[in-house]
Amino acid sequence: MFADWLQYRWDLLITTWFGNNLFAMNFYGTLAIVYCMFWTVGLFYLFVDTTGRPSFLLKYKIQEPYTPMTKSEFMDMIGQVVYNQTVVMLPLFYLLARALEWRQFPTGQLPSLARIVTEAIGYLVLYEIGFYYTHRLLHYGPLYRLIHKRHHRWQAPVAMSSFYCHPVEHVISNIMPVFIGPFVLGSHLFIQWGWYGAVIFVTLAHHSGYHFPCMISSEYHDYHHLKFNQNFGTFGLLDWIHGTNNEFYKSIAYKRHRVFMSCQPIKQLYPDESQNISSNNNNNVKNK
Repeated sequence: MFADWLQYRWDLLITTWFGNNLFAMNFYGTLAIVYCMFWTVGLFYLFVDTTGRPSFLLKYKIQEPYTPMTKSEFMDMIGQVVYNQTVVMLPLFYLLARALEWRQFPTGQLPSLARIVTEAIGYLVLYEIGFYYTHRLLHYGPLYRLIHKRHHRWQAPVAMSSFYCHPVEHVISNIMPVFIGPFVLGSHLFIQWGWYGAVIFVTLAHHSGYHFPCMISSEYHDYHHLKFNQNFGTFGLLDWIHGTNNEFYKSIAYKRHRVFMSCQPIKQLYPDESQNISSNNNNNVKNK
């Protein structure tokens, strides 16, 4: 019953809004998903970062102490983000939409759950390869100084700083790896749109600096911004192969890198070693 309803709504969407035009679906539809997800979720994080409200969320901040974003930081970040989303993304998305139109992909009968899961795994592997190697390349001396250093201005990143980067980096490391999977696999548009929305959501969460209950962990990428030479990938496959997350495995951040169900902050569930030592010393004093 639900599958029939979903198919009906899907057919209505692609015929009413896009007239079954492949280019329109991939250009306007993809832009709508990316922009809506980025600004809806991003503005939530931005509100918390700039106002400190609601205050109870601040206890889930990873890097302490909490310091509100300054006006100059805010204006600089928003200016770069808007530039990357207009001057850089619009013409690039146009070209990518034309490439996917040429590639051809199904838009009618919705794919099975098994197909969605299989292709999602393929997306993750191809994205990991594309992002890891382009990201690590950007840490090479001259490329880092000229390009990637701008993104690493945020040692304690915030969600919208995920798009705060040099335009060259935005093209080769942020956008192109995301489109490898849909282009190679020629996936159904339904899977593509779900993938684009998920990538934006996860990217914002990874840069947010928050580790909320029942949410994906931001510890992995936050550690990269803290240390610079660790955790170049997204979920750790190539970092493990190349040994570029060995320090992370030894850190307290690794123990915190998990989905937790308690309302108690993960920092309290897995306190820093210095806090453990201090607590033990206090207990010893009391016992004496």
